[in-house]
Amino acid sequence: MTSELTTAKAQFSAVLTAEGLKVMDYVPERFIPPVIVIAASGTYLTRSSIASEFIMGLDLMLVSQTATNKQATETLDQLIQDTILALPQYAGLVDVGQPFTLQTNNAEYLAATVRVDLRITI
Repeated sequence: MTSELTTAKAQFSAVLTAEGLKVMDYVPERFIPPVIVIAASGTYLTRSSIASEFIMGLDLMLVSQTATNKQATETLDQLIQDTILALPQYAGLVDVGQPFTLQTNNAEYLAATVRVDLRITI
């Protein structure tokens, strides 16, 4: 049986994918950028004012491909913009963090974290 939390992340991932974004709804062992990796935020789940509704906090780690600094920055900026425009109405943008260097897959990538809150029902 799949939990509502897992289902909500998969549905959110599908919406972003339908908008042309490459998304993984879990933290993979390896990935090929550019990609959006969905992970739990610092505050993962809080109750809303409605009985069975909750707010799910998610971090979207946006990772640019390896390139010159200029190209990686432009790609990341475009990925941030595309992600914000693709957010469904039930997802609220919290903030976009400062870009940082992500070291994984024996390489360095330019990345940024977009925090969103999803309204879900359990």
